[in-house]
Amino acid sequence: MRVNSRWGLLAGVAALIALTALALAVAGCGSSSSSSSSTSATPAPSSSSSAAAATWTSADLASVTTDPSIHTTLPTSLQSTIKCISDIPYPPWEYFDPPTSNNPAGFDYDLSQALAKKMGVTITFTKKPFDAALLAIVGNTVPMMMSGMYDSAERQKSGIGFVDYTTDGTAILTLKGNPNGITNLDSLAGKAVTCERGTTQQAFLTSLNQQFQSQGKAQMSIIVVTSQPDALLKVQGNTAVADLTDYSTALDVAQKTPAFEVVPDPAAPYDPQMDGIGTNHANTQLLSAIQKALQSLMDAGQYQQLCAAWGFKTLPSATINAGPAYAASHAIGAASPSPSP
Repeated sequence: MRVNSRWGLLAGVAALIALTALALAVAGCGSSSSSSSSTSATPAPSSSSSAAAATWTSADLASVTTDPSIHTTLPTSLQSTIKCISDIPYPPWEYFDPPTSNNPAGFDYDLSQALAKKMGVTITFTKKPFDAALLAIVGNTVPMMMSGMYDSAERQKSGIGFVDYTTDGTAILTLKGNPNGITNLDSLAGKAVTCERGTTQQAFLTSLNQQFQSQGKAQMSIIVVTSQPDALLKVQGNTAVADLTDYSTALDVAQKTPAFEVVPDPAAPYDPQMDGIGTNHANTQLLSAIQKALQSLMDAGQYQQLCAAWGFKTLPSATINAGPAYAASHAIGAASPSPSP
């Protein structure tokens, strides 16, 4: 029986380090934002050291009961199998276990299997680069995407609908010992910084450069790469002083590998957002079915158990397209930000 818990990643990490000669392969899959501001009041994803002792096993998955009333609301073409694309590897959200296999694991994968059981279908995970995955959802060639993806106004306008399921933000990942003395976003001015193409971090850094320019500061050299492992190689090879990635993944890299650390800026995570399960906005039946299935898992306490096992924050209810409102209420300067979920 394979246990997909946060702790079960340790063995896989060791193997991946040996194979890649870098750190744990991760990906930053956030949403575009025009602001480089942040708020320290935003809840940070739990680190593995503070995660609850809860686990999520195949026995827990077996305890999820199928809801026929949800199953019948699915489009006929999706009542058997739903293909889900994901930018793998991106621990702790998704990765391969073992790393040399094609066996998906991680928080997103475990949640997808619980949703599949609730809806009475099979959900299969397929690897696809993050920017290409977004295009597949917008083009409606694949029905579903789970990849720690932020629910943003920009992505909604592009044609993606979201069922929201947790929160995250952005962090600065640098070499262990922080040899370049990076302390916050301002300290990145005039330096080379890397990120993955199509992510929050690319837009975030572009916006930050505009801010630096308006303030008379030296702009960053933004090195955009096709995968997060490539970004880590840029930092490890001293081509870039830092990698901007999702806060949760930055924590996971720093906790599981000796080469990297997260810059301890009290203002982080930057650009707090809701993460959502993505579909094409026209797939209203699928969107509604996923929302109902997630709410049912929440009502049964199984969603909360799964989040605790992986160290993620819970949401009080399964919302659709609520990301922009969440981001606005948690941006710096927002009046009376909503309570953390």
